[in-house]
Amino acid sequence: MQGASGRRYAGVDPQERQRLRRAKLVDAALAVFGAKGYHQATVRDVCKAAQLTSRYFYESFEGMESLFRVVYAQVNRQLMESTLEVLAHCPPDIHAMTEAALRNFLEFIRDDPRRARVMLIDALNVGEGMYSLANQINQDFAELIAGYLQQFMPNLAGSGLDAQVLSDGLVGAANRIATQWVGRRCQAPLDVILGNSLALFEATIEYAGRKSGAPLIPIKT
Repeated sequence: MQGASGRRYAGVDPQERQRLRRAKLVDAALAVFGAKGYHQATVRDVCKAAQLTSRYFYESFEGMESLFRVVYAQVNRQLMESTLEVLAHCPPDIHAMTEAALRNFLEFIRDDPRRARVMLIDALNVGEGMYSLANQINQDFAELIAGYLQQFMPNLAGSGLDAQVLSDGLVGAANRIATQWVGRRCQAPLDVILGNSLALFEATIEYAGRKSGAPLIPIKT
């Protein structure tokens, strides 16, 4: 081994080797958390899945909670990236964009139950350290929604409504509906869950549009 000396090994420097080991642990952790849940998972489980020793676990993570935070952040980053990709290919219509973003969210968690467990189930029970991270990530999605509300309804601020407050509520509602759906193993058809989530978003959009006193303005592309 040449890690201690900082020399390259098999053409890969020590920093890159550590990055690759860390990535393997994160990927393994998603599988372990998805199968067993956070509270039943152990360092040994993750190391076995990653085919690494605990020595390499602790070179990157303080413990299981710090690893969970990284997995949670990575999954949510993937969701944000896929959401932005979907929105980029939508017509500049708030109704079409809302439906596309909600469908993407539901498909994202349905198509990989491991993501659903990490994002919607275990994240609620990991510990105090998760609160600020989960709050920030939810805030990022709320700010995305608020930005579109403000673009489509430039007079919204003068109506007595706050785009950020509305968006916080919509994110909370979408997460709650999705959490209940996941808790029932996604037995209800996706389109049923989508329709009910969409009803809340559309009602908010319609009310905000009336209060702002102006027709919805298409986004310039």
